[in-house]
Amino acid sequence: MRSIRKQLTAVLIGAAAVTGLVLPATTAVAAPATTASVAASAAKGVKVEAINTTLKLTTQLNRIITNAVDRHENREGYVKSIVLGAFYEAGQRYNVLVIKYRHKYTANLQNVVYDAKVSADGYPAFRVVVFSSGQVVNNSDGGWENWGFKGWFDRNGNTVTFRQS
Repeated sequence: MRSIRKQLTAVLIGAAAVTGLVLPATTAVAAPATTASVAASAAKGVKVEAINTTLKLTTQLNRIITNAVDRHENREGYVKSIVLGAFYEAGQRYNVLVIKYRHKYTANLQNVVYDAKVSADGYPAFRVVVFSSGQVVNNSDGGWENWGFKGWFDRNGNTVTFRQS
């Protein structure tokens, strides 16, 4: 198990380093929860898919964010670009949540395959999470400027309950 964690950590760090060198205007750093989720998936025999999903999402989200910044889109367009990009890059098999990083919210998400803090010049940091199910309660301002999501869900005000695809 220890060697798997080392390999996964090396892949995640390598992905962040490569994308950071190629696209310096943006940053996506996989959070520790991603490593734990990937390690848990590895124990179930799906490590290759989880690693590929994380690497692919990191690379593609950096491209999407850079394109949004280059087009000087407003913050709503920026959030929408990340939500849609992550959803389609994850094969339309997972739910996606993008929420302003310093927002007051609670999240209970299961089977997280990607969890990163994303930032770009001129935009506040956002948390991007790709997962299979769970619930999010946004205790701050809503709207596309501050959060967005896509997938299979029921919404009641600022509470969103996601289910598996």
